[in-house]
Amino acid sequence: MKKLFTLILAIFFLFSLNVNAYSIMNVSNNSVKYEKLFKQKINLWKLSFIKLKKLSKQIEALVTNTEKDEKKSDEKKEVLLWKLIALNNIINDELIKREVNSSLVITIIDDKRCTNCMSTEIVSQLKLLPFFQDFGYVEKDFSDTWVSDYLKQNDIKKLPVVIISTNKINDDWQMQQYLKELKDKQYYLEVWAKFDPFNRSSKWYLVLDKEVLNQIKTNTYLKWNKDAKISWIEYSDLECPFCAKLDNSDVPTKIKENYGDKVNIYFNHFPLEFHKNAMDWARIAECIAEQKWADAYYGLIEKSFKEENSDKDFLIEEAVKLGADKDSLNKCITDRKYDKKITEQKSFWSSTFGISWTPASILINNDTWEYEVISWAYPFSSFEITIDKLLK
Repeated sequence: MKKLFTLILAIFFLFSLNVNAYSIMNVSNNSVKYEKLFKQKINLWKLSFIKLKKLSKQIEALVTNTEKDEKKSDEKKEVLLWKLIALNNIINDELIKREVNSSLVITIIDDKRCTNCMSTEIVSQLKLLPFFQDFGYVEKDFSDTWVSDYLKQNDIKKLPVVIISTNKINDDWQMQQYLKELKDKQYYLEVWAKFDPFNRSSKWYLVLDKEVLNQIKTNTYLKWNKDAKISWIEYSDLECPFCAKLDNSDVPTKIKENYGDKVNIYFNHFPLEFHKNAMDWARIAECIAEQKWADAYYGLIEKSFKEENSDKDFLIEEAVKLGADKDSLNKCITDRKYDKKITEQKSFWSSTFGISWTPASILINNDTWEYEVISWAYPFSSFEITIDKLLK
């Protein structure tokens, strides 16, 4: 360990403190100047409290040895001592801050019903930051007696929640901008929380407003039984490889085989901006549906995913094979007749379900309006578990 800190110190001087003796001798030997220089070069918060303590002792020993060194000239001694003292000053300042932090607490509020809140990962990431290693950590669940009221009082609606008992976070990390002061003078750290623990049914599912569900359904095309108890609303992009993976898997086939008329599908567009063909493909799909309705619409989707081809010319030719009139199709595409509809489907998805990537599947019980979101190309088993629970 001693060799480690000697090495760290050597690295500080060789790389971070790259100032030659001649230039130093031409400025006043003032530790404040060196402290300012070192603060620009070194991020001490990357080192833990224990390492900083040992490094401080190592520097103190170097100061003593330098003062006793008879081989160095007085000028060289002076330069080195000013460096060491300045470095130790900023280390001691940091240690004082850390000692204050040791009595501080980070509270993580999660919900055991949430399968993707990742609170454990959040705690692990926070503990990697030396500044937070000295904090105490407390974990709470939404079911704990005081938690629900506390969240309501502070207008916190989504989990997981990270609450920090101070906003005196090291400026090098610039965290203050992400902290919101709470009524009890603690601070809420936004961690991209998505799980709503309040708006839940007796089975703990999220519940969609009936009018919102009707709006989604009337703005797209139906596949399979219109009276199905469960609707699979798929948001997708034909240039998305993971969307192709989902649709080319056994998921659609097994859902039909296992549930028959109990499940239907509504496909919605979510063309990602970095997919150059995605918007054109959505236009072509809507324009063929104008002529040939749902069968051709889903037929073109299936063909595109199967071939993993979203090229405009390819899709137009496939649309013609499915019975579309080419001239009418091209005019519809050129006029961008359905751009508003496509954009509305995308923005509606983002605002309603809070997801920004594809594929995403929303499984909804059409009687209770309970729903679950499956994000990404998961296997049939994930769909089966959710559908079975929604059917109960």
